[in-house]
Amino acid sequence: MDPQYSLQDVIRCDLCETPFPPKHCDICHIHLCEACVGKHLSDQSKDHCIVPFEMKGSIDSLQDVIRCDLCETPVPLKHCDICHIHLCEACVGKHLSDESKEHYIVPFKLRGFTPKCRTHSSETCTQLCIECNIPVCSQCVAAGEHEEHEKNDIVKMFENKKDLMQKDLEDLETFIFPKYQKAAKTIPVQRDNVNKHTQKVTTALDNQGEALHTEIDTIVQGIKSEINDMDAQHITAIDEQEDKINHNIAEITQVILDLKRLLDTSDVCLVSKYNSRTEEFRNLPAQFQVTFPNFIPQEINREQIHQQIGFLSKQTIIYPLLDEPRILTDIQTEYGKLRSVSCLSDNELWTCGTDKILRLYNLQGELMRSVQTKSGHEPSDIALTRSGDLAYTDPEDRSINLMSGTKVKRLVTLRG
Repeated sequence: MDPQYSLQDVIRCDLCETPFPPKHCDICHIHLCEACVGKHLSDQSKDHCIVPFEMKGSIDSLQDVIRCDLCETPVPLKHCDICHIHLCEACVGKHLSDESKEHYIVPFKLRGFTPKCRTHSSETCTQLCIECNIPVCSQCVAAGEHEEHEKNDIVKMFENKKDLMQKDLEDLETFIFPKYQKAAKTIPVQRDNVNKHTQKVTTALDNQGEALHTEIDTIVQGIKSEINDMDAQHITAIDEQEDKINHNIAEITQVILDLKRLLDTSDVCLVSKYNSRTEEFRNLPAQFQVTFPNFIPQEINREQIHQQIGFLSKQTIIYPLLDEPRILTDIQTEYGKLRSVSCLSDNELWTCGTDKILRLYNLQGELMRSVQTKSGHEPSDIALTRSGDLAYTDPEDRSINLMSGTKVKRLVTLRG
C-alpha cells in the first residue's frame, strides 16, 4: 500500500472522524472534511483560516511574527485600537485592568478599524451616533452635542451590519435572486399568451363581423329580388295594356275606313247592314294605377348592431393576497392613540386618533395635510369615497361628515 494512504488512515476530521480530510484550519490547527467547514466557521468567537490539507502550516511563518505583545503567544485574537498592541484572549483582562488610560478591544482582524475623531484629533471614536450617523469619541459625548442621541459601539455595529450584509447576500443569492430569475423567465411566456389570446379574440370578432356582413348582404339581396319581381309584374301589366290599346287602334282604323266607304256608296243593302260600334270603342281599355314601391330606411341603431355582434367580457387582473402582512413603513404620528387609517393612494394615507385633527401622511412619514373636524370633537372612524373625498364619523353629535377639498359638509345626523 502506498505509504501516503497508510498515513491518511490515521488522519481524520477532528469534528466527525471522516478519513482523508481535505481541509485544515491553520489558526485552530484542526483537520476538517468539506461537510464540517461551515460548522467550524460558524464559531465566530475566534478567527479561522481554512486552507487545503496539503498546505496546512503555510501561514505559521507569518503568524510566528504576529504575537501577543504581553505574553508572546502567537496568533493573538484581539487588539487594543487605542494602545495599538496585540492581545491574546488571556491577556485582555490584564490589559483592561490598567485604568490609567482608555482602551478599546477589537477583533484582531479589525485592528486599525476605529477612526480618529475629526473634532478631537487625539481621540479614537469608539461609538457611532445613530441620529447623526457619524463616529464620536468620549469627548464628543461629554461635550453634550450627542448626549441625548442613541449611540452604538462602533465595532459591534460594524460586525452586526457585516453579519446582516452576509445574511442578505446569502438570501439574495440563494432565494430571492433565483425567484426573480424564475419570474423573469415567465414574462415572455405571459406576453406570448397575451398575443395568442388577443389573436384568438380578434379572429372571433372578425368572424362575427363577416357573419353579420353576410346576413346584411343576404337581406339586401332579398329586398333587391323583391324589387325586381315587382318591376316584372308592372312591366307585364303595361305590356298587356299596350296590346289591348294597339288591338283597338287597329279595329278603330278599320271601322273608320269602312265608314268612309259606306258614306260614298249608294248601295242600300250595304248601308242597311251597318251596325254602329262607336259605343264599343268609346271607353278606353281599363287603365290601372300602380303604387310604386319605395325603400324606407330605418335609422341605424348602433346599440342593436353592437348587441348583434356581441360583447367583450371585462378583463380582470388579480394580485394574490400576501400570506402574511408586510410592514411597508413605520410612521410616527402625533396621536396618543391611532384609531383608523384609510389609504388615499399608494403613497398617502389619512389617519385619525385621539384628537380633533385628521392628518394626511405620506409613506416617508411627512405630514402632507391636516384638517380639524367640523364640531371640534374627536372622530371615531374614517373612510374614503371613490372620488377620494374623506368621510368621518363624529360620535359626539352622531353625524357622518364629508370633507371635499377644504370644505366639510354634514351628510347625516343620526337620531335616537
